[in-house]
Amino acid sequence: MLPNETLAALDLRALGRAAGWLRRETLESLTEVNHRCLDLFAEQALICGPQSQPGLRQVGELWRALDEPARWRAAACPYLLVDAFFGDPQRWQWLRGPRVGDAAGVAYAPFFTVPQTVAVARMVFFFAWSLALSHAAGARLVLGIHPHCATLLGTCTVAQVHELAERCPGWLRPRWLKRVRLWRQMLLAAAEGDAVSLERSRMQGLQMLAAEAWDAGRHEARTVARASGAMLQLQ
Repeated sequence: MLPNETLAALDLRALGRAAGWLRRETLESLTEVNHRCLDLFAEQALICGPQSQPGLRQVGELWRALDEPARWRAAACPYLLVDAFFGDPQRWQWLRGPRVGDAAGVAYAPFFTVPQTVAVARMVFFFAWSLALSHAAGARLVLGIHPHCATLLGTCTVAQVHELAERCPGWLRPRWLKRVRLWRQMLLAAAEGDAVSLERSRMQGLQMLAAEAWDAGRHEARTVARASGAMLQLQ
């Protein structure tokens, strides 16, 4: 639960205008998950070395420098700050089995290697699962999730979501890590308490997620059209 003083400081009304379909409790849960993700980012940045990912080196110092109020301000945005390859249906395809464990996912090089990664992955996947069940359409903006991935996730049981988090913490990545400028704008605005700049960066993120959802929808429509055409030719 968010501390009362933190909750009072968050502009939930502004966030509600940005994502009016989200209930207050959903926004609060999202903020808590984002806060834990920012903790994870900062912890990973502490072990950043010369061979680490370029994006992590560039924004790692800002992640580490956020104090607690600034971290809550950065966390209070209407979308998830971490990605778990939600836009990659092929990677999620192995969830089609009767149990998650029946098909081992392909191993991928993890971004996060610190001990708390699995705990954060559990929070992320449970939040994503809950949102996919309660508001599948809205999940596309909050998570940046492909409709097929949302369907697969929504069919999981509680036990399967636990297993997913245990098996796939390596899927977690900071969202838009290559967009260093956006991250810097958001983190600096959060650190300085610049509400206008922070809101601008949030809106930019929402616009990017909306564009990604639109592109994914168009691609899916083209794929269905090609498949339909191929079937007609076979008849």
